[in-house]
Amino acid sequence: MLELVVVGGSYVGFFAFAHIFFSRWLFQDYEVKDTGVFSRLIFCVCLACSMSILEVVIFELAAVLGSETRQLVWQIDLVVLAFLIAYLIPFVLIFTLAREQQCRRRTALLLATTFELGFLYAFWKLGDYVTLVQDATPQPTTMAWFVSLEAFVSRVSFLGVNFMAVLSGFGAVNGPYEYMSMFWRNVEEDDVRCLERRLRQNLEMVVTKKKRIVVERRYVPGHDASTTSGRSNPLLRLWHWASPQVSKESYLQNLQNEVEILETLSQELFLEIHAMRELQKRAAEMRTLKGRFFNLIGYLFCGFCLYKMVMSTVNVVFNRDRDKDPITNAMEKILYLWPTLASWINVRFISDISSLTLVGILVFTQTRGFLLMLLKVFRTFSSSVSNNSVVLFLAELMGMYFVSSFVMMRMNLPTQHKRHIDAVLGPIDYYVYYCWFDVLFVISALVSLGLLALVTMSKVSRTAIDSFTLHDKYP
Repeated sequence: MLELVVVGGSYVGFFAFAHIFFSRWLFQDYEVKDTGVFSRLIFCVCLACSMSILEVVIFELAAVLGSETRQLVWQIDLVVLAFLIAYLIPFVLIFTLAREQQCRRRTALLLATTFELGFLYAFWKLGDYVTLVQDATPQPTTMAWFVSLEAFVSRVSFLGVNFMAVLSGFGAVNGPYEYMSMFWRNVEEDDVRCLERRLRQNLEMVVTKKKRIVVERRYVPGHDASTTSGRSNPLLRLWHWASPQVSKESYLQNLQNEVEILETLSQELFLEIHAMRELQKRAAEMRTLKGRFFNLIGYLFCGFCLYKMVMSTVNVVFNRDRDKDPITNAMEKILYLWPTLASWINVRFISDISSLTLVGILVFTQTRGFLLMLLKVFRTFSSSVSNNSVVLFLAELMGMYFVSSFVMMRMNLPTQHKRHIDAVLGPIDYYVYYCWFDVLFVISALVSLGLLALVTMSKVSRTAIDSFTLHDKYP
C-alpha cells in the first residue's frame, strides 16, 4: 500500500510540475489558449513519465521501493513513452501541420497516416544497419518483436544518443566560454553610449525614409501621367535620352531596400547593446562573493569538460572497456594505491553513497539543462511555427532524450543495479551506445570549438563600422 502511494504521488507530482512548467515557463510570454488541450496533455504525460524513469533510478540506488515495483514502474513508463514517441506524437504532429496549411481533415489524415507508416518502416529498418542487440541473441524480425519494449528502447535510444552527444559536445565547449570571466571582453561605457547614439540616428533615418516613401507614392500617378505626356514632345524625349533619370518605381524600390537594410542594422545594434549591457552587469556581479564563487565553479566545469573530451577521445582511439562505472573504477584505483584503506572504511557503503550522489547530480543537471534548452528552442521557433507543432516536436525530442539518458546512465551504476535494468530492457548491446556517444561527442566538441574560434577570431560586426553613408544613397 505504501509503495502504491509513493508511485501514485510521484506521478501526480510530476504531472503537476509538467503542467506548471508548460503554463508558467514555456508559455510565459505567450497565450496558453493558442495550444490545444490534447497537445498540452501529451507534453505533460511525456515529461511526467520521463522524470519518473530517472526518479526510479535514484530509488534503485537508495532501495526505496521493492525490486519488482521498480521494474514495473520502469516498464509502465517505457510503454507509455513508446506509444507516444513511435505512434501518437508523429501522427498528431503531421496532422496538425497539415491542418495549419489549410488542408481538409480527410487529406490531413491521409498525410499523417502515410508519414506514420514511413516513419515506422524507417524505425524498423534502423536495426538492420546498426547492431543494437547483443550478438548472442539473434534479432528476430517478427511483428511481435517489433512492437516489443526491447525493439523500441534499442531504436529510440540510438536516436536519442545522437541528440545527446551533439548537445553535450556543444555544451562542453560553449559552457566554459559563456561562464568563465577570462573569455569575456572588456566593455567600456563610452562604447555602449556610442552604439546607443548610432542606434538613435539609424532609427531616425528609417523614419525619414519611410515618410519619404509615403510622400512619393502619392505622386506616382501624376509622375506617370507627366511622363506619358512628355513622350509626345521630341525635345523632352531628347533630354531624357541625354540625361536618363531613375524612374519613380525604381526610386521607391531602392528606398524600400535601404529601409530594410537599415532595419536589419538596427536589430544588430540593439542586440549588440543588449549583449554589452549584460556583460557589464555580469562583470559587476563577478566582483561580489557570489560572482567569484560561480567563477570558480566555471573553472571546475571547464576542467570537467576538458577531462570528458580527453577521456572520450581515449575511449574512441584505444577502444577502452566501459563496463565499469566511474565510482567503482575510482575506488579500485584508490585501493590499489592504498591497500590498507579497506580496513579503515566501509568501501561498499562509500561506493553506494557516491554512486547515489553522482546519479542524483546527473539526473538534476540533465533534467535542468534539457528544460532550459526546451525554453530556448520554443522561444526561437514559436513565432514562425504554431504553438501546437512546437510543443509536439519538443515532446518527441524530450521522450527520446530521457529514454537514451536512462540507457546511458546504466554505465554509472554498480553491477548489482545494472542487472535490474537489464531485466527490463533485455539483451541490448550497451557498448554500441557508449562507443557511438563518445565518437559523436568528440566530433561535436571539435566542430563546436572550430566554429567558436572562427566566429571569435574573424567576426567583424557591422555594428563596429560607422557606415551610415553606405545605406543613404537615396535621400
